[in-house]
Amino acid sequence: MPPVFPGVKANSLEELADKLELDRATFMQTLTEYNDNCHVGHFDHTALDDCHTQGITPAKTHWARPIDTAPFYGYALRPGVTFTYLGLKVDDTSAVRFNDQPSRNLFVAGEMMAGNVLGKGYTAGVGMSIGTAFGRIAGRNAALAAQGKPAVAGAVSDQ
Repeated sequence: MPPVFPGVKANSLEELADKLELDRATFMQTLTEYNDNCHVGHFDHTALDDCHTQGITPAKTHWARPIDTAPFYGYALRPGVTFTYLGLKVDDTSAVRFNDQPSRNLFVAGEMMAGNVLGKGYTAGVGMSIGTAFGRIAGRNAALAAQGKPAVAGAVSDQ
């Protein structure tokens, strides 16, 4: 599977830091410290070998090799939420509940409420189902809240 964010290629570590928009001094200090603490033995990518680091935390116990030969490649890591395991507490109007009281104007659907549907665990694709069903309820009730009207529970008709 290709990465969501493309990688970058550089001919020097300083250039790589710049392309990744990282602080060059911090980047170089981290890599220099890592490289200086690599103890290369017999490298074997198929087994736990004796190439390791000493003097840095956390220690790399196998496959530690200096990062010192161009070209260099880097991939930006960006956080993301895949799902909110067990989600927010909601009621049958899709209103988020705070201290067991429904919010007047905060409604959710899909993965944000998964725990209320599943109770425990995760089933692939369930967010699509509850996003579709409760999305319509949440949308209707958000519109009602914007008009100063109370939320209603249950199915939404086509009217």
